[in-house]
Order: sequence, then C-alpha cells, then structure tokens
Amino acid sequence: MKLGLVDWLLRTKSKAENWGWRVFNKFLPLYFTEKHFEDLYRQKQDPWDYRHSCFEREKYLKTLQAIPEEVETIWEIGCAEGVFTQLLLERGKRVWGVDISSTALSRAEERLKVFGDKVRFQKLDIVKEDIEGTFDLILASEILYYLGEKVVLQSLEEKFYHHLRPFGYLLLCHFYPSGKIIHDLYRENHRFYKVFEEVTYHPHRDYIITLLKRSG
Repeated sequence: MKLGLVDWLLRTKSKAENWGWRVFNKFLPLYFTEKHFEDLYRQKQDPWDYRHSCFEREKYLKTLQAIPEEVETIWEIGCAEGVFTQLLLERGKRVWGVDISSTALSRAEERLKVFGDKVRFQKLDIVKEDIEGTFDLILASEILYYLGEKVVLQSLEEKFYHHLRPFGYLLLCHFYPSGKIIHDLYRENHRFYKVFEEVTYHPHRDYIITLLKRSG
C-alpha cells in the first residue's frame, strides 16, 4: 500500500518512538513528569486529538470489543479528559478514572457529570500512589511506556493483581512492537495469563491490544 506524506511521517515518528523507548526507557520519567502533562493540558484541550482522530476512534472501538461482556467495574489508568471513559460509561460500565493531571481531570469531571455516581475521578501517580477497591477490569492504554524501565513496570504487577477480583482482567494497549515487550512483563510471574492478543498494522501507527486474566 502506498503511503501519503502524512502517513509516512507518522509511521516514521512511531518507529522512532519504538526504538527510543527501548534505548531510553530508564530516563523517560525524568522528562514525562507531572509538570510535563499538566503544562500540556493547560496549553491545549485534547492535545492528542482523542475526540476527532479517526485513528483513535478505530483504536477505541477495538479496545471496547476486547472487554468481556461480564465486566461491570473498570479502573481506567491515565483517563486524561475522559474521552474513552465516556464510551465505557455509555456501555453501562462503572469507571474509576485516574490521571496525573489535575487540569485533565477537571475537564473530565465537567464533561461526564451527567453520569453521576457511575464515574469517579482521582488524581494519582500510578507508580508512587495507590487507591482502594477491586475491579472486574483494569485498563492501561497508551500510558505504561511513559513510566520507565522494566523494574518499574514490573512493580505495578502486584498492584494490578491486588486490585482485580479473582479471574478479573487486565487490558493493555500500546504501540507495537515495543508494546509487546511491555505487555509480556505482566505474564512473567504467571499470575496473569493471556486471553486475547491482536496487533493492528495501521498506516499511522501499529499497536497491540492484549487481554490478560488474573489467576484465582
């Protein structure tokens, strides 16, 4: 398939990001700080164009399709301004959304206040802080690669395990092929096993969706 200039630029950027993550993941938290994301949201609403991007909408649809029917409660990590949160709520889910940016959360709360107590938002640094409660599913989409190297990402495995009910689900979505490395980290202790995995080769950016299930 012949790519246009925009597609070529986006794919080149994605390849650079995949390569860069593998080489520099140890140092990424020094750049992607709370201040970085807070400044980003203060400068512009919806900085990644989640609301209007055809690519994001397609990825959202595939992510929604990966959620098992029996799931009712979801912990959404890195909920941003609540664009995907709204799609979950519209499908009858109850969602606890967390993000590191207060500005993003305030916009999410305003947009989704019509859903009442079906949604809750909280400012949280997922690496350093924690919440209470258990869920049917934990969603981490386009967020884990910001957090650092293998030892940091693996430290979250205990947290994810603790906050899922027995046989609950961990749903992950990240760029490919580096996302495959990230997702496989959560299977190394054999407390999560793979239910579903799909790689989408997209003109803009390849990505991988993995659904893991917690052991009993």
